[in-house]
Amino acid sequence: MEIVDSSLSVSEVNRRIKAKLQDAPEFKNFWVRGEISNYSQTNSSGHMYFSLKDTTSVIKCAFFSYQAKNYKGTPLRNGMEILVYGSVSVYEPGGYYSITVQKIEELGEGDILLRIEKLKKTLAEKGIFDASHKRPLPKFPKRLGIVTSPKGAAVEDIIRIATDLNPSIQILVSPCLVQGDGAENSIIEAIKEINDPKWEVDVIIAGRGGGSFEDLMAFNQESVVMAYYQSRLPIISAVGHEIDRVLTDLAADATTPTPTAAAKLAIPNVSDTLIRLDEMEDRLRSALTGVIRIGKEKWFGVTNRAVLQNPKSILEPRQNHFDEIITKISLLGKNYLVKKQSEFQKFEVFHQNWKSYLERVHNKFRLAEQRLDHFSPLGTLKRGYSVLRNTNKQVISSVKQIQKNETLEVFLFDGKLQVEVKETLGSENGR
Repeated sequence: MEIVDSSLSVSEVNRRIKAKLQDAPEFKNFWVRGEISNYSQTNSSGHMYFSLKDTTSVIKCAFFSYQAKNYKGTPLRNGMEILVYGSVSVYEPGGYYSITVQKIEELGEGDILLRIEKLKKTLAEKGIFDASHKRPLPKFPKRLGIVTSPKGAAVEDIIRIATDLNPSIQILVSPCLVQGDGAENSIIEAIKEINDPKWEVDVIIAGRGGGSFEDLMAFNQESVVMAYYQSRLPIISAVGHEIDRVLTDLAADATTPTPTAAAKLAIPNVSDTLIRLDEMEDRLRSALTGVIRIGKEKWFGVTNRAVLQNPKSILEPRQNHFDEIITKISLLGKNYLVKKQSEFQKFEVFHQNWKSYLERVHNKFRLAEQRLDHFSPLGTLKRGYSVLRNTNKQVISSVKQIQKNETLEVFLFDGKLQVEVKETLGSENGR
C-alpha cells in the first residue's frame, strides 16, 4: 500500500513535465531550424500546424492565426526549410509537447527534398525510370506476392480485394518493416525472397498504407528503388499517398496510389472474365451458324440448276428449231410439187423418193434423240445406276481413288446418300 500511496497519476506526471519545460528559460523564445512536413491550415480559424524535422528528429509546431497574420513571406509548404522563433508548450491531456511559433524566417528548399530530387535526376539519367524497362503485368496470375508489413491494414486490404476478385488466387506474403530503423534493408530482403523461383509467384505488390512524409522515406532510398528495378518479376508499387510520388513508383513496372488499387490492377475480376467468355462463345456460334447457312444456300443453288435437274432441256430448243426447219422444208417441197405437178408428172417419182428420204432423216433424228436420252445422266440414273463422288467433288471411277474409312456421296435418280468405305475390293482379273 505504501507504493500505491506514493505513486503519481498520469495527469500529475504531465503537469510536472509541463511545469518543468514551460518554466525552463532555455525552452523559451529560441530559434530552431528545420524542414516543414505534414503542413495543414484550418479554414475556419486560420491556424497553421506542421512538423519541423531534420535527418533524425521531428517536433510539432503550431502557428496560431494571431501570430501568423504578421508573416509576409512565401506561403508555407512541405519541404521548405525555415527558422522558427517560439517557445515549448506542453499539451497536458495528450502528453506531448510542441513549439508555439511566434514568427518564421524562410531559408529555402529543405535538404531532404533537395537530396531526393538529386537522386531522382541521377537515376533518371541512368535509365532506371525508362518506360522501355516496364514489363506488362500477367493477365491471369495464379499466385500473388505481397511485400509489406504483416500487421498493417495494407496487407489485409490487398488480400480481401484479391480474393473477392478471384477466390482461387494464391497469395504469398513476404513480411518486412516499412518505416523506421532497418526498414530499408528489410524491404530489399523481402523483395529478393519473393523473387525466388521456388515460390512460383507471378506478380508482386510492394508498398504500404498511407503515412507522413517521414514514414515514406524508406521508399525514397536508392537501394530500395534499385530493388524494385532489379526485380525478376513484374512489380507494382503501392505506397499510399495522395500528393508526392515516392521514387519506387517511378522504378516499378506499374504504380497505384493505394494497396487496394494495386490489388484491383493485379488481379482480374473472374466474374467479368467469365461473362466476356460467354459473349465470345455466343458470337462465335452465331458466326459459324451464318457460315453454314451460306454454304447450304450455295450448295442448293448449284444442285437446283435446271441443267442438273433436266439435262434434256439443253437439247429441246435446238430440237424445236430443227423441227421448224424440217417443217418449212417439207412445206416448201410440197407446195412446189403441187404447183408443178401438172407439168412435172415425170418428177413424181422423184418427189416420192424425196419424201421418203426426208422421212428417213426424220426417223434417224428421232432415233438419235432417243439414244441421247438413253445416255443422258438422268436416263442412266433412272435405269438403276448411280454416280459416286468424294468430298472434293471428284467423280470416282476406280477403287484406286478410294481410301478406307473415306466418306463418299452417292447420287441416285431421286436423291443422294453419304456412305463410309469399310473395305475396297478389286475385280477378279486385278484390273
